[in-house]
Amino acid sequence: MQLCIRRLACLAFLTLVLAMTATAAEIKIIKCCTKVGTVKITAPIIGYRIQRKTASCVAAVVFETTEGMVCSHWKQGWVRDSIRKLEQVRRESITAAPTTSST
Repeated sequence: MQLCIRRLACLAFLTLVLAMTATAAEIKIIKCCTKVGTVKITAPIIGYRIQRKTASCVAAVVFETTEGMVCSHWKQGWVRDSIRKLEQVRRESITAAPTTSST
């Protein structure tokens, strides 16, 4: 009888731990844009990423600037121009990468 109670207590404890683990996995801090701006960024832009629309996030271009992250509306002309310039710089840095020679 006592063995049965111990097993039941262990089973209850295991179920509790699994439930807490599953709950902790579902609770994620989502860092995304919920609003976007249309004003041109004046701070130097270091990089960018595209954010797709989800249940809690809006579609946006997230620019990384020297002052932090900025959420911008993807339909703005200046946003597309900034992306083109960043991609051009990235392509040029790839093609201008130093090559090693074995002389």
